[in-house]
Amino acid sequence: MATRRMFKFRIYPNKEQRINIDRTFDICRKTYNALREYKIETYNQTKKGLSKFDLNGCVKQLKIERNEMSGVHSQVLQNTSDRLTKAFNNMFFRIKRGEKAGFPRFKQKHKYHSFCYPDSGFNIKNKDTSKKKNKLLYLSKIGTMPIKQHRDFDDIKKKRKLISIKALTILKVPSGKYFASFSCVMKIKTEVKKLNLNNAIGLDVGLKTYITANNSESIANPRYYRKSQKRLAHLQRRTSRKKFLCGNWSKSKIKVARLHERTANQRMDFSHKLTTEITNKYSFIGVESLNIKGMVRNHNLSKSILDAGWGMSISQLHYKVSNTGGVVQKIDRFYPSSKTCSKCGHIQDMPLEKRTYNCGGCGFSIDRDLNASINIKNEALRTYLDTVGI
Repeated sequence: MATRRMFKFRIYPNKEQRINIDRTFDICRKTYNALREYKIETYNQTKKGLSKFDLNGCVKQLKIERNEMSGVHSQVLQNTSDRLTKAFNNMFFRIKRGEKAGFPRFKQKHKYHSFCYPDSGFNIKNKDTSKKKNKLLYLSKIGTMPIKQHRDFDDIKKKRKLISIKALTILKVPSGKYFASFSCVMKIKTEVKKLNLNNAIGLDVGLKTYITANNSESIANPRYYRKSQKRLAHLQRRTSRKKFLCGNWSKSKIKVARLHERTANQRMDFSHKLTTEITNKYSFIGVESLNIKGMVRNHNLSKSILDAGWGMSISQLHYKVSNTGGVVQKIDRFYPSSKTCSKCGHIQDMPLEKRTYNCGGCGFSIDRDLNASINIKNEALRTYLDTVGI
């Protein structure tokens, strides 16, 4: 089975290459804005859109008019039309769903921090043939630079797992670091596990405990953002006292960005280790269908919900089970897992402040998160068996 995988490696361009990369960002931004203006103008006049191929023709015309565009690889420029087309498709999709939607936004200066080589224009080679880890990345129109490649593509190819590299995206994060993100087609050999009740688990996510399983195991919420909040507030106060856009202001902004990056990396690392352990251990995983977008409207809990990163963990579970042949089954969003007694099925109200479920039907008493995880497992199994017709 073939699937897409992303590999993100840090690159180390020199001063001249950093200038060229930043200039490419700006040229792509200007190209995007020019295509956006032309597409909106055409739509307002004719009520018809322009296809990606029409926009590619506009890119060729812009390249004749603007000499600076000759310093950017042709496919990188054409990829801006693909990005704009996707933005308009998302707009029309939101309109169909009845949501408030407007035209894609104008890209302001210093707000466009990525460009893509869709098919060609890049290459990875060894810096030293005796040391495989010393790799160099060649980017057309920019140059050759060191890349910290913790996953060697040559080794993956030898294991017959890597089919091809489809695209390369160069991006700059707020902390000033540069990364190369490879989109690869991988051959996944799934190890099919027999589905049985003893190898199934139900997971209830929360703020007090990050995950509670139906077997009484629980993982505490690490609260990485909360732990860094005091340091973050200190750095933000120092930044606010600097003169806007001066050298010290820029240095202070980078310190803030690095702290945000560290917090995000901690959250990502925690999530990857946890989801890998779960998918390796269980073949059937029952989870809730979370409306996180709706949940964060509660301003008292929004910061804690976003800090938890439930959506990221559930997404990782979904793609990791493809390697093991397991199943991640979501239950209906409106299923009352916290209100239902896992012993007799009685349903009653359960305010958030109540941490123990005391059943009014049978008198059963149990921790509310454990009760919910048992219900999630049972409902997920029922839903899956109904779906496959067993």
